Amino acid sequence: MRGSVRIFRRDLLRLVSVPAAWIVIIGLAFVPALYAWFNIVGFWDPYNQTSRIRVAVANEDEGWTREPIGFVNVGAMLQERLEDNDQLGWHFVSADQARAEVERGDSYAAFVIPADFSKSLTGVVDGTFTRPSIAYYVNEKNNAVAPKITQAGATALDNQINSAFVATVARTLSERVSEAGASLTSALETGQSELVGAMGRATSGLGSARASLEGMDPQIEGAKASVSTARTALSGIDGAASSAEASLGTADHLVSDARASLSSFSSGLSSSLDGLASQASQAAAGAASAGGALDGGLQGAAGAVGGLLGEASSINTANGQLLADLQGLPIASDPAVSGVLGSLSAQNTAVGSAITDLTALNSSISGTSTAVATALDSMSSAASAVSDAVSSGRAALDDQVPAISSALDQMAASSAHLRAALATARSLRAQVSGLLDQMDSLLDGASAASSQSAANLGAIESDLSSASTDIQSIASSNSLTALAASLGVSPEAIAAFVASPTSIQTEAVFPVAAYGSAMAPLFTNLALWVGAFSLVILFKLEVDEEGTGPLTSAQKYLGRWMLLAVFAVAQALVVSAGDLVIGVQTASRTAFVGTAVLVSLAFLSIIYMLATCLQHIGKGLCVIIVVVQIPGAAGLYPIEMMPSFFRALHPALPFTYGINALRETVGGFYGNHYALDIGVLGAHTLIAFAIGLALRPHLVNLNAMMTRELSQSGLFVAETTRVPSSRYRLTQIISVLADHEGYQRGVARRIERFERRYPAIKRGGLAAGIVVPAVLAVLSVTNAAEVPIVLGAWIVWLLIVILFLVGVEYLREALDRQRLLSTMGESDVRSLLRPRCPAARARVMAGAAAITASLAS
Repeated sequence: MRGSVRIFRRDLLRLVSVPAAWIVIIGLAFVPALYAWFNIVGFWDPYNQTSRIRVAVANEDEGWTREPIGFVNVGAMLQERLEDNDQLGWHFVSADQARAEVERGDSYAAFVIPADFSKSLTGVVDGTFTRPSIAYYVNEKNNAVAPKITQAGATALDNQINSAFVATVARTLSERVSEAGASLTSALETGQSELVGAMGRATSGLGSARASLEGMDPQIEGAKASVSTARTALSGIDGAASSAEASLGTADHLVSDARASLSSFSSGLSSSLDGLASQASQAAAGAASAGGALDGGLQGAAGAVGGLLGEASSINTANGQLLADLQGLPIASDPAVSGVLGSLSAQNTAVGSAITDLTALNSSISGTSTAVATALDSMSSAASAVSDAVSSGRAALDDQVPAISSALDQMAASSAHLRAALATARSLRAQVSGLLDQMDSLLDGASAASSQSAANLGAIESDLSSASTDIQSIASSNSLTALAASLGVSPEAIAAFVASPTSIQTEAVFPVAAYGSAMAPLFTNLALWVGAFSLVILFKLEVDEEGTGPLTSAQKYLGRWMLLAVFAVAQALVVSAGDLVIGVQTASRTAFVGTAVLVSLAFLSIIYMLATCLQHIGKGLCVIIVVVQIPGAAGLYPIEMMPSFFRALHPALPFTYGINALRETVGGFYGNHYALDIGVLGAHTLIAFAIGLALRPHLVNLNAMMTRELSQSGLFVAETTRVPSSRYRLTQIISVLADHEGYQRGVARRIERFERRYPAIKRGGLAAGIVVPAVLAVLSVTNAAEVPIVLGAWIVWLLIVILFLVGVEYLREALDRQRLLSTMGESDVRSLLRPRCPAARARVMAGAAAITASLAS
C-alpha cells in the first residue's frame, strides 16, 4: 500500500507542476456532467407540453334525428369538447386538408369523423345499430414517440365520444322519466278509485256466475233421466221390428201361394176369391198392426230424444252466455282466470257440437218413422186393391187375372220396402244407443266442469277481494308518492353521472414531481460511466518507477486507480451538485451526492480493470457494456417490456443497481432496497479489483504484443507496456540450461509447425468473424422479434473471434520469445535465473521446513 501511496503522491505533484493539465482535468469533470444536465433539462416536463403536438380533426358529421332522443350531432359535441381540451394541439380543418397535413408532416396525426357518424351511433336506440368508425391517420416517420402520444389521444377521443353519446341518451331518458313522475301523482288518485270499483264489479259478477253454475246440477240430472227413458223406449224397437218381419214373412208366403194357384185354379177362382180377399185383408191388418207398433216406438224415441236435446241446448246456451259475461269482466285479463275461462269455453263448445250431431240423428229417426208409415199405407192400398179386384173380377175373371197378378206384385214390392225400412230402423237403433251413451258421458263431464268452474270462480272471487284490500292499503301509504317524487330528479345530473359513473382518485406512492427528476438517475449514471471511461482514455494506465523505487504489479494497479478515483469523485460531485441546482427532486441531498460518488467509484473500478487487463479490447468492451446497459438496466422502460435478451442481462448489469440506488434517493427509501443496491455495486467493485490484481501480471506479455502490433500500424495510440526484466518462466530457463540443443530443436519444430498453419488459422478466424455475423444479420432481418438475441450473439461471437485472433498472435509471440531464449548463451541464460534465485531459495527452504515438520510429526 505504501508503494501505491508513493505513486499517487508523485502523480499529483506532476499534475500540480503542469498548469495546462488542470484545464483538461476541469473539462473531464464538467463535460460528462453537461451530458446529464442537458438531458435532464430537456426531459424535465415533456408530457405537460403535449398541447404543442398538432393534431388535425375533420368533422363531417351531419347529425341525425331519432326518437326518443331527438336530433343528435355527436361530431359537433365532440368538437365542442376538444376545443376545451388542451391535452393535444387539436385544430379543425376539412378532411382533405387533414390528410394533407399528416402527409406533409405539419400534423402528427389526423382524425376524420364521417358524415353518417351520428346516424350509425344512434341506431343503438331502435336496434338498427351499425358500429361507426373514425378514420385515424398518423405519420410515424416524423417522430418515434409522437405516434404513441397521438394514439393516447385517439383513446381519449373514443372516451369523449362514448361519454357524450351516453350523456345525451341518459339526459333524454331522464327527461321522459321526470315527465312520467309528474303525471304519476295525478294518475294515482283517479286510478285508485277506478281500479277498486272495477274489482268490486268483477267480484259481484263472479258471485252471480258461481251461483248460476251451482244451479245447473238439477238440470243436468233431469237431462240424464231423459236419456235413461229414451234408452228404455229404444229397447222396445227390436221386439216390434221382429213382429213386423214375421207378419211380412206370412204376407210374402201368401202372395207366393196366390201367384202359384192363380194360373192353376183360374177356372175355380171365383169361389176362392173371397178367401183370397179375406186373407189379403188379414195380412194387411197384421202388417199395419206391426208397422204401427214400430212407428210408435220410433216416434216415442224421437220425441224423448227431441226433448232431451231441447234441454241440453238450453243448458249449452246458458253456459255460453255465462262464459261471455265472465270474459267481459276486468279480472278476465289475469293469466290464471283467462286459462280457466278458456278451458270452460272449449268444453261448452264440445257439448254444443254433440247436441248438433244428436239433432241430426233424431231427424233421421223421424224420417225412418215416416218411411214405415208410407210402406204401411202402400200395403193397405194393395190389400184394398186386391179386394176390389176380387169384387170386380167375379164378373170378368179372365180379364182381371192380370190385374190380380199386378196387385200381388205390388204387395210383394211393398213388403220388400217395409223389410228395408225395418233393417234401417235396426241400424239406427244402434246409432241412437251410442249417441245416448255419449250424451250420458257429456252430461257427466258437464256436471264435473260445472262444479270445478264454480270452485275456481270462488277462488278468483276470494283473490279479487284480497287484491282490492291490498290496493286500498297501497293507496293509503306514501310509497307511490315517494316514487313519483324520486322520478323528478335533474336530467342533467343523471346524464353527468351516467357519462362518467366512476372517478379515479390517484394517490402517488413515492411521488416524483417532474419527469426530469425521474430521468435523473439514468442520465447521471450515464454521465458517471462516460466520465470514468474518459479518464482511462486520457490518462496513462502504465505506471513508471521514476521516483518510487521498485514496485509490484499490484502497487502499480492500486496507485494509478487512486489517482483516477480522485477525479471520478470530482466528476460525481460536479454532476450531482448540478442536478440539485437544476432542481432535481431528492429525498435526501446528502444521500443523493454520496450515492453518486459510490456509483462513480464502482464504475471506475470496472472500467479500469477492463482497460488495464485488456487495453484496447477492454476499452471496446466498456463501450459495448454501456450500450447494452441503456435498454437492459430499465432506465427508460420497465424491464418487463424489454426483449428476453435484456431481461436475462438485467440482474448482472452495474447500471441496474446504480440507477435503483439513485431512484431511492430521489423518490424515497423503502426497506433495505437502497442497502441491497449499494451492496451489489460494492460486490461489482470487489470482483473488478480481484480480477484486475490477479490477471494483470499474467497478461503483461499479451499487452506488450498488442501494443507492439498496434504501434507498427502507425495509426493507433498505443501505450508502451512495461515488461518485467524476465519474460521467461523458470521451467523454460531450467530446460535451456539442462539441454540447450534439445530445447533449441524442440522450439524450432514448434515454430515451423505453427508458421505452416498460421496463414490458414488467421484466414479462418477472419472468415468466421465475417461470415457468422453476416448470417446473424440475415436472421435478424427475417425474424425481427429475435433481433436483441441475434445482436447479443453477434457481439459475443465477435468477442470470441477477437480473443481467438489475439490468442493466436500471443502464441506466435511466445514462440518467438522461446526462439530468442534458445539462441542465448549459457551466461545470458544464467543471468536471467540469478534474480529469481532468492525467491526460489526461499520457496525451497519453505518446502524443506514443511517436509521436516511433517516427518517430525
